[in-house]
Amino acid sequence: MYDIVTLEKHLIKGLSIRTTNEMERTEERKIAPLWQQFFSQQLHGGKAPVIGLYSDYEKDENGSYLFTAGQFVDHHQENTKEIPPSTYARFRTRKGPIEEVVLETWQLIWTWDKRHLRTYTGDFEWYDERSLDPKEAQIDIYIAVNEKIVAKTNGIS
Repeated sequence: MYDIVTLEKHLIKGLSIRTTNEMERTEERKIAPLWQQFFSQQLHGGKAPVIGLYSDYEKDENGSYLFTAGQFVDHHQENTKEIPPSTYARFRTRKGPIEEVVLETWQLIWTWDKRHLRTYTGDFEWYDERSLDPKEAQIDIYIAVNEKIVAKTNGIS
């Protein structure tokens, strides 16, 4: 279901927009058009991985957050966002249509988080060569978690 990893700080540069999960379930959704803009402007340079970062949470999954479509960079520059150093629960989607498997895995994460393991300091989706075919994609979703609570639960799944 997931594994626990510890990551150092990473920087990404890309396009950002503030939204909510409620808005993303309507015709007013903002994330899909942001991805379209990101790829149409060739901001990824044709290279993987591409990162979808969820940061600057208002409170939790019920509030607003900043979504950034971007790629790793080595240093701070304009429009750079930080993936914080943290302990993460890494969820791997099944292979399938990209929008379907991403939504399915997020729904699993929201149910899984009933134990309040998340820190809301920064979560991200990792799109690499496994996601090149949008009809048969597989991605990893990293959820920042409270290291002390995860240690107490021994990485329960």
